[in-house]
Amino acid sequence: MNWNNIRLIYFKEISGAIRDRRTLISMIIIPLIFYPLLFLGIGYFTMMGQEKSESLPSIIIVRGGEYAPELMETLEKNEKIDLVYFEENQEKALEAGEIYLLIEIPEDFNVNKSQESPKNIVIQYDSTVQYSQVARRRVTNLIEDYRQKIIERRLEELGLNANYVQPIKTQWSDISSEERKTGSILGMILPYIIVILIFIGAMHSAVDITAGEKERGTLATLLVSQLSRFEIVMGKYFTVITISATSMILGLIGLSIAFLAPAYVLGELSLIKINFSFSIFFLFFLVLAPLVGLASAILLLIGIFARNNKEASTYVTPIYMGAIFLGMISLSQGIELAEPMFFIPILNNSFTFKELLMGIVNWEHILSTLISNIGITLVALLVAAYLFTRENVLFRS
Repeated sequence: MNWNNIRLIYFKEISGAIRDRRTLISMIIIPLIFYPLLFLGIGYFTMMGQEKSESLPSIIIVRGGEYAPELMETLEKNEKIDLVYFEENQEKALEAGEIYLLIEIPEDFNVNKSQESPKNIVIQYDSTVQYSQVARRRVTNLIEDYRQKIIERRLEELGLNANYVQPIKTQWSDISSEERKTGSILGMILPYIIVILIFIGAMHSAVDITAGEKERGTLATLLVSQLSRFEIVMGKYFTVITISATSMILGLIGLSIAFLAPAYVLGELSLIKINFSFSIFFLFFLVLAPLVGLASAILLLIGIFARNNKEASTYVTPIYMGAIFLGMISLSQGIELAEPMFFIPILNNSFTFKELLMGIVNWEHILSTLISNIGITLVALLVAAYLFTRENVLFRS
């Protein structure tokens, strides 16, 4: 194996990728511009919707309000509550979104009389409508205040202090550091995003320099050169790694801008101190590098085996969907992997990233991840090199 020959192939493919407008779009434009705009847009419109639903009064109907005059007075005094009155089709009005809440007070509702069991107030709302959820929260708070006033009044009639029914108070103290909080938030979303960025960056280039060359008929020219098949595969492999890593890094830069912008829905990250040590960052990228190599090797293998771009895209799609599925598991809270599970590619990266972002360094998990990813990468490269020597694979129709 001659590294000079590998370097020649590498620079040839890189220069071709730079001239390819599609590669530049997938490697630079999409991660650095499209992703930030996408996440900023989602965050902006989410915040706008929340602000609008919080600013408008909640339209509510009370059925049987005459049985609870004190509660009605509490609702009427609240500026965020707009009571409306019509007799028919009240449930249909709630379903249609004309009102946001329907309160039903029973006829026997009388909190001033002695009772053996609490009186029920039936409240209907639509959990799929944001305005209805806001109305539910507002009315819940008002009813809780109303309930507390009734308790205080009853205790006063008995000559008891309000603290009599609250013998215990709890005081919560969060021992988590600001860095650990940041790591917990990033640990849910960052591994999933990294997996997407790596595969998106590698997919087009890996298919184009293998199956694409077959389809264009330019591969035969390369095969008759003095270069060995393995050197050609390695040159193309390093090209895919470079493009994938560049796309991922630019994507992370773009997403960092989006996450830390005030308009983003998770903008509280900008208020949390981010102060990870150099060793944590080093371990993070140490674990990340084999994942980039793994994705590049598998996609290159698929491109070599496929007859054309269309067939390669067919094979790549389930691989990409499987990678997304494994990456999505990191979004779930409370899931812990058993030790053997850290040998599953992508899944192990997601949870190792999670641990590192929270400041946890588990060398068993790190080593399992590295061994698994590097081992599968070597196998994929050897298979790719073998297929590249098979004329019936390279020139099959």
